[in-house]
Parts: sequence; C-alpha cells; structure tokens
Amino acid sequence: MEVTHTPTKEEKFLDSICDSYKNIVSSALPDEVLNRFSDLKFPTSKTEFYKYTRTGQISNKEWRFGSDEQIPFPSGLPDAKYRMVFNNGFFDEERSLLPQGDGITIKVLTPSEVLKQIDAEDIFSALNQSFPQEGYSIHIGKNKVLEDALQVVFLYSGDLTFAQPRSVIDVENNGQVTIEEFHFHETESRVFANVSNHFNVADGGHLKLDIIQNGSEAGFHFHEIFCNQFGNSTYAQNTFTLRGNWTRNNSWVYLKGENGESHVNGFYIPNGKEHVDNHTIIDHEVAHCESNELYRGVLLDKSTGVFNGKVFVRQDAQKTNAFQSNGNIIVHDTATMNSKPELEIYADDVKCSHGSTTGQLDESAMFYLMARGLSRDSARKMLIGAFAEDVLAELNNEHLRGIIEDTIHQKLD
Repeated sequence: MEVTHTPTKEEKFLDSICDSYKNIVSSALPDEVLNRFSDLKFPTSKTEFYKYTRTGQISNKEWRFGSDEQIPFPSGLPDAKYRMVFNNGFFDEERSLLPQGDGITIKVLTPSEVLKQIDAEDIFSALNQSFPQEGYSIHIGKNKVLEDALQVVFLYSGDLTFAQPRSVIDVENNGQVTIEEFHFHETESRVFANVSNHFNVADGGHLKLDIIQNGSEAGFHFHEIFCNQFGNSTYAQNTFTLRGNWTRNNSWVYLKGENGESHVNGFYIPNGKEHVDNHTIIDHEVAHCESNELYRGVLLDKSTGVFNGKVFVRQDAQKTNAFQSNGNIIVHDTATMNSKPELEIYADDVKCSHGSTTGQLDESAMFYLMARGLSRDSARKMLIGAFAEDVLAELNNEHLRGIIEDTIHQKLD
C-alpha cells in the first residue's frame, strides 16, 4: 500500500522560500543548509521561550522575497550625514552615502558572505543564516572613531513580502561608532521582516545603537541581536517598538572581559490587537562588570505585551553590578501584559536587583493635574510622557526623540 506524505507546514514554508530565493542568489543552496533548517520546527505555545507569542500566522503563509524597487522615505525621517538604505532587504546605492576614512570600513554584506554553516536552535535565526539577503558590515579599527552617527534605513513593502537583512559590526580596541537603525513597513499589507545583528566590541571599544521599529497593522517583525563585549568596553542599545501587528525582539549580550558595561533598554506602545514580545539575556561571564536594563511599556485597547529578561552571573563573575527593571501601564482593561524578570546568580560578591510593575495610571496624579486645569486626556498624555521619559533619556541620538514622542501622542489620541 502506497503511503502518501503530507507536507508539514515547515516543508511548505521552506519550499516557498527556496523557490523565491533562487531569484536572489545564482548558486544552489548547500544540502546541509536545507537539512539543518528542515530539522527545526516553528515554536508553539508549549515552547517555553515562545509561551505567549504565537507563530502560526507566519508559518501558515507562503512568503516570497520582495522587489528591490525604491520605497519612499517616510515623513519625518531625520537628515543624516551618513546613510545606508535597503528596500525589502536590497541595498539602495543611489540613496546611500557612506563615510570614507582610514581604519573605518563600511560596506554592503552580500548573501554569499553569509551563506555558510552556522548552528542555530531557533528557526528564525536559522532562516536568516540560511537565506540571507543584503545587509551591512562595519569595521572600526583600533583607536578609530566615526564622529557622526551612521543612519541605516530598512524599508519594507508589498504583500506576503519576506525580507532578511543582516548586519555585522566589529569594533576594535578603543574604537567608537554610533548607529541609528530604522525599520519602516511602508504598506498595510502582510510583510515579514526577519532581522539579525551580530556585534563584537573589543577592549575599550564603544558601540551605541538606537533602533526604531515602525511596522504595520498586518506586518510581522522579528529582530535578534547578539553582542560580545570585552574588557573596558561599553555597549548601549535602545529599542523603540512604536507600531506593528506582531513584534518579537531577542537580545543576547555576553560580557567576556572585566570592566565591561552594558545598557539594554526598550520602550513599546502597542494598541489595537498588536503584540510586542521582548526577550533579553545578559550573561556576566567575568568579574567587575556592570549591566543596566530598563524596559517600559504602555498597552492600549486589546494589545498584548511580553517581557522576559534574564541575567546570568557566572561563578567567576565576582563584583558584578546588574540591575533590571520592567514597568508597564495598562491604559485599557482589555490589554494584557506578561512580565518575567529573572536573575540566575552563581557568584557571592555581587550587587543585583530586578523588578517588575504593571498597573493603571495613578488616579491621584490624574486628579492633581486635572485640578490645575488640564483635561483628562491632556493629563493622561502628560503622565505617559513622563513614564516614557525614563527610556527616552537613554537615547544615544537625541534628535530621534521627536519621532518617538509624535508616535506616542498619535496613539494616545
């Protein structure tokens, strides 16, 4: 009796991606790449790491890589001395301006440079590693400083469009670089952006990164960041999720050298039925390091939010200072927030703390402001603005504040 094989959703997904990817790269994909991906499964609600984040809306669709045609810039995009632009994961040379300088190399990262065997336990990470598009590569040489921030703009459009940009940043000893990265879904159709960043910050190096995510009511955005830090280095990351149907941010920071300092912060303001999930891991592997983590969320309508932050302090990581805080305001009773800050400490000479608060606006503060002439709506906006200020104050690029504040006000109207 002949047995008919019914393709799994992973197989259907892989078939549609493979067919589309042939239009991007001329060479055939290595068998080991396809085999590695086919062994992975999309997470379900039974997968602890994705307990509150459903992936069925992604896995049940047949995605295809989008067009490289220019997508209009969104209104309000700030001017920049240096800029890289990507349309649906393809580099836009015409609208880009790269710095030139001794010891500083910024270039386009091509699929052929990424397409190699890399182990991955997460299916989204494996996707990006197996079917990479163009992205950017930055190398900051020893004692070199890029004085002005590099603006990187990722634009997405089309229906059932799949995009997989990737970036690699290497900062050598005492080098410095500041990045402002934008992700704009310029269509209300279904777009899936699967973004991967890999950073290495050597002794005395400094890397500053601000990310603004502005998705669409039908879009999906997955964003992972891996950062390795070494002695006396500083890494500062701020992620602002302003809009998007489904957003998942994974951040891993590994402190591998003494006197390293990490700052990982985020702000999110979902409305409607939007879903935002922030997962972070900060791993203190050695002594005399410090990490600070601050996430703030404002949830409206029937939106859902997730925060799961975990800090590891290894046995050799004595004299560690690690602080983690997640605060949330539930504006409407129909919104839901799941928060789980965690500390896992194996050293005994440390200063560590973590905390989480979720609640509604302070009615006594509302009454105080209204008694002084403010309307209820104005009082609410003022209190939420003050709540967001904790994260806004951490911006590496202060001129981005206006974009963020404008979006907050629009969502509160």
